[in-house]
Amino acid sequence: MIGLLFGVAFITLLIQELFTRWKALKLREELGLSGPPADLFFGSRRYYNKVVSEKGLEGIPHIFGELEKEYGSTYGLYLGSYLEIMTTDPHIIKEVFISQFGNFIDRRNYGSNKVYPMLDGLLQVDHDGSYGVGWKEIRSTISVMFTSASMKKARMCQLECTIWMHATCHDLVDNLIDALQEKSRVHSGRIDAYAEYQAMTMDMIARCAIGQDLSCIKDRDNDFYRCARIFFSNMRYEKTRQLGAARKWTTILAARDQAADWNSDRVVYMEKVGTAMTILIMIELFVMIPVVWEVLKYLRPLTTYGRAERVLTRKLSTVIKQREKDRSAGIFRKLPDVIDLMLAENEKRELNGKTPFHHDVMVSNAWALFIAGYETTSSALSYASYLLAKHPEAHATLHEEVMSTFGSDQTIDYERVMKLPYLHAVFSEVLRMYPPVATLTGRTCIKNTIGGFPGIISMLLRETVIGGKIRVPVGVAVVAPVHTVMWSEQHFDRPTEFCPERFLNDKTASAWSATYLPFGIGPRNCVGARFAEMEFKTVLAAVIRQFAFELDPEHTDLKTIIGNVLLSPKNDELFIRIVERQPESDFESLKAEHVSAL
Repeated sequence: MIGLLFGVAFITLLIQELFTRWKALKLREELGLSGPPADLFFGSRRYYNKVVSEKGLEGIPHIFGELEKEYGSTYGLYLGSYLEIMTTDPHIIKEVFISQFGNFIDRRNYGSNKVYPMLDGLLQVDHDGSYGVGWKEIRSTISVMFTSASMKKARMCQLECTIWMHATCHDLVDNLIDALQEKSRVHSGRIDAYAEYQAMTMDMIARCAIGQDLSCIKDRDNDFYRCARIFFSNMRYEKTRQLGAARKWTTILAARDQAADWNSDRVVYMEKVGTAMTILIMIELFVMIPVVWEVLKYLRPLTTYGRAERVLTRKLSTVIKQREKDRSAGIFRKLPDVIDLMLAENEKRELNGKTPFHHDVMVSNAWALFIAGYETTSSALSYASYLLAKHPEAHATLHEEVMSTFGSDQTIDYERVMKLPYLHAVFSEVLRMYPPVATLTGRTCIKNTIGGFPGIISMLLRETVIGGKIRVPVGVAVVAPVHTVMWSEQHFDRPTEFCPERFLNDKTASAWSATYLPFGIGPRNCVGARFAEMEFKTVLAAVIRQFAFELDPEHTDLKTIIGNVLLSPKNDELFIRIVERQPESDFESLKAEHVSAL
């Protein structure tokens, strides 16, 4: 009898779920949008699988470009039964991310992110926050550290070794140069630029954001560096490449009779297929059944990246608790980092009777800035080094600009390095071609409005209208695929070519606009954008002054993949060769050699 009741309940829930999904799949048509075919179970996921099967992991960044060609600039895409409106229309992007930002405050929040430390970190926290402190309050506290005035003050105080950004702009760069000098003398100067810049940016963000001196440039054997690399490398789609084998299991079985070695390899084949099928079923199940998404947050700590994440958050928690004790004892840092800013804000909030930042909220935001500040800039510097090695004329032009401004031994100061026109053009073009962040440009509709204005009709319809005609129901996300926007011929001439000059000729091209999105756009753009720009320019200027970049003969083609969030070098490596430069007196002859190589 009990079994019968369970059976009836299961069938009832299944029918209800299927009806709900069938109704959800009608929404795109009701909104007047087109898009790739979506089935009852997987939504549009099969299209992703098809692209990966045909083009490999490197084809993922081009998916939305192909969809744009077929369905136009704005279309609907289903992730399971969840509808997302994809758009490359700059007018709609501007409307969603700026003019109607109040209706689209929240980022997309998938199951595995609905848990500490993602849930209340600045990367993911919604307008309310799970502890009563929302996005706006956290942002206003943290953004103080990244203002131009704060960075300028730190840069001008380089003689004081304890100053907050001195590590970023002077001694850390010197440490990097020393490390590269040693490596330039072995293996024909072959280095993994990605790993070297990761060590540099981790040291930098650790000092500036959480007040820790890690010395990763000199010693990679510490938990922060090790766990951060594990975290990112195991979040990537590349790590689920077994899915490809799972999807081809029928092909393997069908061909077994033709395989001469089938009998001897049967066990090996079936073990591989069995493992892959298990992973496939789990992932596809999360897409098929929305309620299972909630289970993801409990599984996150059990994953490889979740375990690495836990080590980092525990260490950050210890740092914050110690800083609280120091402040209670009257010990304060001369210049504040993010932790100090949050603790100071807490003291003000308690005095004013406001909800203070919970300890987990502070850990979450220290973790978010540490992770984001470490990975994104290191990727950008790696891509820049590769592109300059591949384009000798741009390489020589940038070197000449740096040398004519700073010579061989002048300090690379904040004021001048931020104003170098060709360096800025290289910075802008690198981020256009290889924007590190790929998936945080989605915003979820949270308010019942029509055309941006609340009203009775909107309360009934529970939706917002964008572009004058496109209805966006509450809970539906509008996504601007960064790569598609910045790789579009409609927005940039010859978009596949590395051409820094495009940003010299058009002074507005690199403005953070609806067609240039490496840092996002609007009130919720990257809080550390200015910091990342200063870091990129300072490090690249210092390195190119000391070294020439060359392509490594074994790695002449750059291959990238998109993981959950980031565009990263495939296999977590990017090899180039560096050659230590001759004295300044030989600068002209070195320049001539690079130009003649064209």
